[in-house]
Amino acid sequence: MPFNSIPAIDFLNRESELAYLRRLPEVKSDGLTGNVILTGGRGIGKTELLKQLYLRLFREEGCTPFYYSFRTANLKGNYFARDYFARFVRQYIAFLRKEPSLAENVSEPLQKLMPLVSSLGLEWLLDCMADFQVHLDNNDLYWQVIAAISVPVTAARKGGRPVFVMLDDFDAAENLYESVRGDAHGLTSLFSEAMKNSLCPHVITGSAAALEAIFADQAFIGGVERLRLGALPDDLARQLFRSLLGKLRLSCPAEESLQFLNLLRGNPLYIRNLAAAARKMQKDNLAEKDLVECYSMDVSEGETARYWSSVFSRCTGGAARKKAVVKLLMHSVEGGGMEGERLSKVLGLREAETGAALDELQASGILSDQEPLLQDFIRGLFLREIEGRTAEQVREAIEKKYSRAKPESCFELVIPMDLNAELVAAGAVEQIGKNLGLDSDFLSFLQLALIEVCINAIEHSGSHDRRILLKFISRADDIEITVESAGRPFTLDSLSAVPAEEKLRGGQKRGWGFRLISGIMDNVKVERVGDRTRVILNKNIKHKEVL
Repeated sequence: MPFNSIPAIDFLNRESELAYLRRLPEVKSDGLTGNVILTGGRGIGKTELLKQLYLRLFREEGCTPFYYSFRTANLKGNYFARDYFARFVRQYIAFLRKEPSLAENVSEPLQKLMPLVSSLGLEWLLDCMADFQVHLDNNDLYWQVIAAISVPVTAARKGGRPVFVMLDDFDAAENLYESVRGDAHGLTSLFSEAMKNSLCPHVITGSAAALEAIFADQAFIGGVERLRLGALPDDLARQLFRSLLGKLRLSCPAEESLQFLNLLRGNPLYIRNLAAAARKMQKDNLAEKDLVECYSMDVSEGETARYWSSVFSRCTGGAARKKAVVKLLMHSVEGGGMEGERLSKVLGLREAETGAALDELQASGILSDQEPLLQDFIRGLFLREIEGRTAEQVREAIEKKYSRAKPESCFELVIPMDLNAELVAAGAVEQIGKNLGLDSDFLSFLQLALIEVCINAIEHSGSHDRRILLKFISRADDIEITVESAGRPFTLDSLSAVPAEEKLRGGQKRGWGFRLISGIMDNVKVERVGDRTRVILNKNIKHKEVL
């Protein structure tokens, strides 16, 4: 309900948008568009903006506000029509009486409100209720939906004041159905007539991609304008976080620790969820390490994880489909291509199923969202659903990503799998090492390890794109080298399965690489991401020493 909003004092940096929207009744009465699609990233505050607008209009007399969320609606046509109609009647009466409880008591049968409607002299509303009941008795879905959608227009004409309609998560209306899902295409377009009325401005939210597809329909063309809700600036994001911690009686981190909030990209939902995670984890005297721990809990199993899981669940079917979609998302996060046939083979789905999953994810906004937090959620989901990691292991993986020392330098390189490609890689690490002032003998061992990994990728991966991706990260006390290529999978266990004595007796010259690499590096890890194999080498940095 629109009354369960946050305190206005915590709703920051949105006054210009509120002022713009509050003028829509005036704009529409002048014959201009007066309907707005409100866009912005998930969690950025679109729903909260509607609720704040609703509360301000509710306290005034200028126009009647009506809020409806499709996110929680039952989308079977006749259920939707009854719910939409009943919620409007309750909110309309609540506005006239200035009694929010009348709108919030959705369990009360609508018939019980008829004496109150009569006492307010709303004979036209009694007529609407009687007509709607006739459509229900006749089991006429089309007229039930039309009557429900039209009641705000009737109220504006009969009541003498505009009705401001706010439709949240409107893209879900595309899934309205009669008996089974998909059997009643086009019900969304029935809203177009109500939106054309000069007394009923509409503000609509939802997935930007899905809304653009809906409003490309001929029935809507030219009838809406766009308003994008942006992120909070850094100073306001920190102000909001401090305010929330204060209300929870938690101490605020030092300014340098608050730099971590930049990861949340000014998203009010994430900021509130991080503060809630600090309370749940009973954190006080917060430092950056504590923020990282709270973040890892929130993004893997907290409120933010539940939010994205609910979005994700709309794009999946059974268990097999869910695992395939998780792989697809991870493939996207890691920068993998989206070619249909090859991607279908990686996921183990038919091309039609892969295409359907891609379309659903694209419409949900998950694929188009490149924010770090969403990528961390997807990685956590992959670790849990595909690799079988525990919740604690997922948290540790996320914490490790942000707790480690920040890179002093990072270089990336792509080389083709041509003759002597491994020497190109060795030359690159040599130059990088010299720039960093690394010991020459130390560099020689790094080059040797890197050459072995590259040779293995060239000879055994069967890569379709014939490319090796290299990444070098140098920190104060260690260097990390990542070698990634597409093709056949392998593991360290499989590469060390043949005993050394057997190799010697058989005259085997290849296959020694990973034993050598393991002797040189402090840590060697192999990961499989989609159809790509990633080898990660770590070595403590030594200066002016011989290994």
